[in-house]
Amino acid sequence: MTDFREIRRRDRALTEEQAREILAGAEHGVLATLGADGWPYAIPVNHVLSGSVLYIHCAVEGHKLENIAHEERVSFCIVTGAKVLPATLSTLYESVVVFGRAALVTDPAEKRRALELLAVRFCGSLTPEAEQTIAASAAQAAVVRIHLERITGKAHRSA
Repeated sequence: MTDFREIRRRDRALTEEQAREILAGAEHGVLATLGADGWPYAIPVNHVLSGSVLYIHCAVEGHKLENIAHEERVSFCIVTGAKVLPATLSTLYESVVVFGRAALVTDPAEKRRALELLAVRFCGSLTPEAEQTIAASAAQAAVVRIHLERITGKAHRSA
């Protein structure tokens, strides 16, 4: 296990349960990976939280998958409710940072389940249209599973 740093602003720290709730409800997040060339790469993605796993979907090839093949350790970040307060040089926000290990989902049943979870998350239910899209395009989509090793949250909710 890695020695993760503690949150500097402890007065703004959230419980893990609060952080999970914010993560589960966020519309999107930013996945950070590391390439074989040593360069970091961060990309906005849609996600769904399922227990101790975060799922994302993407194309079957590309920069993020190349990086994950090189280095499984990733970070994922979301920010919600951001509001700049110019008068006080401050910002209201809720944020969550996740550290975990990413892998391409190769089991067809798990892949389908993850795609269904994503569809329910963003469509509200597993609609017939979503089922048709999953069936028709599952071969052209990849699913990445991120096993959560650490999740932290911070919030500044009032001025």
